Amino acid sequence: MTDIKWESAENTENSKSGLNHAGMENFKDDPLFHVPRELTQDTLDAKNTDAEGPVRIVFEELKINKKELEKFEDIIDRFKAIRDTWPDQKTKSHFDRMVIEFQEERDLRVLAVRDYNTIGLSHVIQDNEEQDSGWEALVKSSGYSKKPIGSNGTRGLGKHAPYLASKYSMVFYNTLNISEEIGFQGVAKLATYRMDGKKYRENIYYGNPTDFSPITEKSKIPNHFRRSEIGTDKFIIGFNFDESWKNRFIEVIVENFMWAIFEGKLVVTIAGLEINQENLGEVIASIEVPEEREHSVAFEHYSALTAGIKAEYEFELKGTKEKQKVELYLLKNESFNNSVSMNRSSGMKIFDKTNFRRVPARFSGFFVIRGEKLNELLSETETATHKGWHPDLGKHLDSETLQKNSEINSIIKKIDKWISREIHGLAPKLKKDVIDLRGIENILPQVGDQMDPVTNIDNTSTPEKLKSIKFVSHKFKHKEPLSNISPDKPKKPNKPDKPDKPDNPRTPDRPGASTNPKRQAQISTFRFIKDAKQPNNYKLIIVPSKSGEIDLKIQAKGENGKVSEISIKLFEEIINDQKVEITPVENTIKKLRLDKDTRHIFSVTIYEAATYALEMKTL
Repeated sequence: MTDIKWESAENTENSKSGLNHAGMENFKDDPLFHVPRELTQDTLDAKNTDAEGPVRIVFEELKINKKELEKFEDIIDRFKAIRDTWPDQKTKSHFDRMVIEFQEERDLRVLAVRDYNTIGLSHVIQDNEEQDSGWEALVKSSGYSKKPIGSNGTRGLGKHAPYLASKYSMVFYNTLNISEEIGFQGVAKLATYRMDGKKYRENIYYGNPTDFSPITEKSKIPNHFRRSEIGTDKFIIGFNFDESWKNRFIEVIVENFMWAIFEGKLVVTIAGLEINQENLGEVIASIEVPEEREHSVAFEHYSALTAGIKAEYEFELKGTKEKQKVELYLLKNESFNNSVSMNRSSGMKIFDKTNFRRVPARFSGFFVIRGEKLNELLSETETATHKGWHPDLGKHLDSETLQKNSEINSIIKKIDKWISREIHGLAPKLKKDVIDLRGIENILPQVGDQMDPVTNIDNTSTPEKLKSIKFVSHKFKHKEPLSNISPDKPKKPNKPDKPDKPDNPRTPDRPGASTNPKRQAQISTFRFIKDAKQPNNYKLIIVPSKSGEIDLKIQAKGENGKVSEISIKLFEEIINDQKVEITPVENTIKKLRLDKDTRHIFSVTIYEAATYALEMKTL
């Protein structure tokens, strides 16, 4: 290589590109969040599987004299050309300031981002254009990635985020790959311009001007930019974040890569502070938070991960023999903010799941996908910034893609429902006074919200196969009030999904069964009996005054009249000493057939292992 300089490709297509760079727009809402997140996920994806130990990434601030880089200062001619090309005042003013600052600045403020135990960027020197080059994918392409499906970043857009941290929109790259190739090149993403009678593209490259290729001779690379270990460096030139960047980077990385650090897959060093598997909890505890908050979101999620109750679930996917495992860790605490950190097995958090309805206790959660295939499927639905799972169900899709995305959407719904069920299993243990009374199960009924005062009570004692019952006094303790449900105006339920099996299957025939099941049944008495041996099992006895069908919802009720949702695990009717399962639909017993003056007995099992007074509501 005989010459090093700044150069752009000629703009033969007469295209126009201004300050609003398409790739950077995705990350402009919060650069202090996106820059460390995108850089760290890129490092995780570059893991060298042959190297022992975790992937390491180091964020370090440097001061570098401009004169260390040969002909680096010539970029000012491009700044001026862009300023003079664009007629609008906003662009002119922007590049005027850039010219002045660049001229006055002797030393460059640089954020160096170095990774270790990685593979470096492949094919720095391409033998042909068809070659799959990691160097080209990172440094020169847009909207393209050579990473496999399931990696943290597969959209090819995160590479633009670091440019938002540079006042010159400039990043330099250096790599030493496993094939011992060296590559060093700078890129400034600015705007199209005219210079010396020619039109040029918006990307300006520092390196070999004849073919825009990188510098590959070690002697031509300044000492600050050289590598001795395999891996990749990114240098943000003209780093423009204030001193708060260190604390913000720490907060973003421990929250978004908690799983990777916790499992020993990642070690991060920020301005000399190393964050690893051993000190992760200590670092999280030291995060500064506003006065109105007791602790950080990271603290809540880490507490759930390390001290919470663990639940597991396995999904069956079409075309996959292995079941796809997911894990959930939940922890109750009155100061928590009811959010679940949703993570893929790659080690990165995708989003915080919030807005849970009628939770029985304040909590924090940590969710992780273990299944490899499920991890891949959900990664395909993520946005450019990896902040949610959003399968495209648009009519523009071909039938095969639409069917696949519909199946993924169904899986996401199943995950949501499972998480909600587990959260409702966190119901608080209620203070109780227990009295064991025998043989009076039919004498002391419990009056429900939807009933008129009892006028006719069967006072004949009949033996039950239950050794004792418990009468419970209790009080709900919530940081925020639960919704009141009026007995006069019951809340309209959500439209239920079509159940997989009949709402009310009946195998044994019952004498005197109603011949008109579509009529609305009416209930004269009902009561719940708590099983003393099984804390989440109840017996429900219903005596209707009118035959027909009815929809029932079972809830927990406190002394103050407030109710909270519970999750039904199993609902069975006991007929002639046989149990017949009835499938709840969205926690509601639909179209339950009842016969006048008949004593109906049901077994109710809930997920919540706590002592409740249950309440029944007709819909």
